Amino acid sequence: MKAIPLLFLVAALSACAPAPASIPGPIPEAKFVIEPIQIDQVDVLIRESFPVQVSAHITGIIGDGCASFHGVKQARQDHTIILAIERKREQAEACTQLAQLYDETLHLDGEFPAGDYTLKVNGVERSFRID
Repeated sequence: MKAIPLLFLVAALSACAPAPASIPGPIPEAKFVIEPIQIDQVDVLIRESFPVQVSAHITGIIGDGCASFHGVKQARQDHTIILAIERKREQAEACTQLAQLYDETLHLDGEFPAGDYTLKVNGVERSFRID
């Protein structure tokens, strides 16, 4: 007869024991979007040097509090130079509405013999001439 109260005592004590720690699953990665920043102004700067060096002064808006500068990609097709200035934006529901500004002067790669050129920065085009 003493076995039944002992069984209740064991059951009661095991109910008070801490639950075993669960093994956490993988933490879901935050989802990001890589996209072009807004370009407000592009000015082409031609340096008086030999060989000729060209830069672009670019201003724009990176985005709100969920966005950060991601990088610049530069490509060239003959006399057309293409700059892609990108931001990385977390897909979040609530972001601060404080605009982050972009203001940089970027060196354009390559040689610039005499001729007409086009600079494209996130869809904004500027033409310039090297004499």
